[in-house]
Amino acid sequence: MVNLYKKFMLKKLNKFNKTFIIAEAGSNHLRSFSRVKKLINIASKSGADAIKFQSFTADEIATKNKKYNIIKNKFKKFSRDLHSFYKKYELPLEYNKKIISYCKKKRIIFLTSIFGMHSYNFLKKKLRVIKIASFESNYFELLNEIIKDKKHLIISTGCSNEKQILKLKNFFNKKKYKNFSILHCGSSYPLPFKEANLKFILKLKKIFPKNLVGYSDHTLGISSSIAAVSLGAKIVEKHFTINKRDGAPDSSFSIDAKQLTQMVKSIREVEQSLGQEKKLISKNIYKMKSGMRSYYANKDFMAGTKIKPGMFLGLRPHVKNSVPVDKFFNFIDKKLKNNIKSGEVLLNKHL
Repeated sequence: MVNLYKKFMLKKLNKFNKTFIIAEAGSNHLRSFSRVKKLINIASKSGADAIKFQSFTADEIATKNKKYNIIKNKFKKFSRDLHSFYKKYELPLEYNKKIISYCKKKRIIFLTSIFGMHSYNFLKKKLRVIKIASFESNYFELLNEIIKDKKHLIISTGCSNEKQILKLKNFFNKKKYKNFSILHCGSSYPLPFKEANLKFILKLKKIFPKNLVGYSDHTLGISSSIAAVSLGAKIVEKHFTINKRDGAPDSSFSIDAKQLTQMVKSIREVEQSLGQEKKLISKNIYKMKSGMRSYYANKDFMAGTKIKPGMFLGLRPHVKNSVPVDKFFNFIDKKLKNNIKSGEVLLNKHL
């Protein structure tokens, strides 16, 4: 596993050469290890760099007090209260050793979100990179313990306003900790496209100029993830599942295997298309230069003739060493140095 981390994580996160694509399994494992393996197979086959799970126990993530923990949003159909909900979908921590081993076999990086110290202490020797979910982005007590071990943190900011994001930056500044990445996110499930606000990625890049900035996508489909890369996202995280009707809380806004594969392919194509902030004329483009225009004489003209508008027509194709058509106003009223026949191209030697 160490070799995979060196090959992928260190190269991608430190050298900025490619978008790091995380296939988010979320709760779609349904506590079944056979489903876990299927999810890993899908993620590996898609070309994603990593598959991410969520590591927590119900006791470290939600109170048992019914006075406070009753679920009132759409997730109430899965459980009446938060503690029962998380108990129902917590991934047994003992699975992780087998998961890591299977990820290594499938040559895909294992990642997980950490929600409390119990889970972290159980896994910390196995992890070099830790994901922090949006709801934990201001849980400074947890962050403080993790950074003591110098882990790389990938932090979603789905519930944080700009002021809270600046507080997070200040927290790391005070700790003199630089080993983290920030993900733009919208914590709604699914997130309406009109609320994705992808341009905030540009602002995050200004707030964190020395850190990688990415996008955790909760919209339906794959278009927002692809668009985020065009805005400079260097990490993309996207929920996926085996079957969108499998009854898991995350399934309704997850993509399937075919979409995940298409998303990875499209992101890689976008990366190639982005290029650099410099106009490049490739060999393929240069070959099409003949599609531009040159000036052609509309009849025979003798040397010494003063050039007037209408004597030469701008037509395709462009001919090498011909007078550029953007020089039109430079050669009007000049005299031809050589004879030129009707239909012949106006060359530099004629002027």
